[in-house]
Amino acid sequence: VVKFLFEERREVDMSIWKFLDEKFELVVMAIFLAIFTVLMFTNVVLRYLFGTSIIWGDELCRYCLVGSTFFSIPIWIRRRSGIRVDAVVTLLPKQFQKGLDIIIYGILIAFFTFLFITGIGVYQNMAASGQTSAAMHMPTKYLYLMVEVGFALAIFRSVEVLVELIRGFHNKEQEDNAATT
Repeated sequence: VVKFLFEERREVDMSIWKFLDEKFELVVMAIFLAIFTVLMFTNVVLRYLFGTSIIWGDELCRYCLVGSTFFSIPIWIRRRSGIRVDAVVTLLPKQFQKGLDIIIYGILIAFFTFLFITGIGVYQNMAASGQTSAAMHMPTKYLYLMVEVGFALAIFRSVEVLVELIRGFHNKEQEDNAATT
């Protein structure tokens, strides 16, 4: 009985990890966009029909927009759907294209790491200042924290894709070597 309960618990834990791995950023971004949409629609209706609005609504909408923007970065990295100009790259051999992708994701990791490290200083300055937002009186450090979390997730997803690319590149080389011998 204990073994059964433990195995069932492991399956539940694995399904939670799988969900977080596949959908975490998407769910958070969807929540931000849903709040943004409902609040913006409500404010527009209140302004035009009743001549009033929710005072803190526009500010929260800005925060949600920033959050959804920075949580979308790891999504496009994971899906490999970033904007790229590949007119010349598609003319190159497949192995060279994969090697170029490895280099590109290495550069992305370096870039997001630079942004993350630089952002830590900005976040610390905002946290030390104690500044709050005008309407909601919320500490602005949380806005900057969303940026940092977005960059951290971008680094994580870039490393994840880079590892997949290297494994695929390595496996392809092994297949080619086996075919020639």
